[in-house]
Amino acid sequence: MTNETSQKVVLVTTIFYFFIELYGGIHYHSLALVTDASFMAINITGQFIALYIGRLARRRPNRTKTFGYERAKVLSGLFNGMLVGFLLFYVFSDAYHKILNPEPVEAFKVLVIAVIGLGVNFFGLVMLYKYSGDINIKGAVMLLLNDTLGSVGVILSSIIITYTSLYFVDPLTGVLIGLTVAYPTYTLIRDSVHILMEGNPTNVDAREVEGYIYKYFPEVVEAKDIHIWGLSPEMILAALRIRTRQMDSQRKTIKKLKEALKTKYGFYDIYVESYESKRLLKRLFDQL
Repeated sequence: MTNETSQKVVLVTTIFYFFIELYGGIHYHSLALVTDASFMAINITGQFIALYIGRLARRRPNRTKTFGYERAKVLSGLFNGMLVGFLLFYVFSDAYHKILNPEPVEAFKVLVIAVIGLGVNFFGLVMLYKYSGDINIKGAVMLLLNDTLGSVGVILSSIIITYTSLYFVDPLTGVLIGLTVAYPTYTLIRDSVHILMEGNPTNVDAREVEGYIYKYFPEVVEAKDIHIWGLSPEMILAALRIRTRQMDSQRKTIKKLKEALKTKYGFYDIYVESYESKRLLKRLFDQL
């Protein structure tokens, strides 16, 4: 089953369960269930976006988008993270009022709905987890993981309420679900912004690359202006300038250097410029 087909199957099952969970949360007065349904609504939005962005990212580069549409995946991750972040404010605010004034909850019926939800969310995780290296899919997988944790929380709170009638446990569970979402949401937003700011999304240090060049390419006299950035987490680019000892072997050195750096660090592409040739051109220009 392909990436896109898996996403479509998960999306259909998630939409179907969302309506069941939302109805159950409102009808049985469960904030924990409504909270989980709210995250599932964000999950559905995120999956729609991920499907669209997945298709958009496959478009070929053109005159105005010379690098292609790979960055659209990063925007998708950022948008999903922001959606969850805004929803957290609503959850915590509503939970505060319901903890002070708890409402009776039909715990057994809520429990049945939550168990179904756990199965739906776990199915979605199994279907999409193997594609989570893609930041576009990662946002959807993170939302599914949060929904799974939410279902577990609702199940536990329903069991506690059944045996103790402590109805404040339900909104408290809503808060705990929100807290489990907070840090993964922060990391998704942080990583997306880092890439959009031309940050280096890998652990590769520019100084390490420089040391590697000097160690294995003695014909390179100087390497400088080393930049590493990503169009997306899986498409890492590098650019640098070098000066070689001999001009006649410069092209061969650059070719070998690019192949070696791609193999060593997994760069998608490398741009190497010889600044010695610029100096020679300047000299020729000055002589004219």
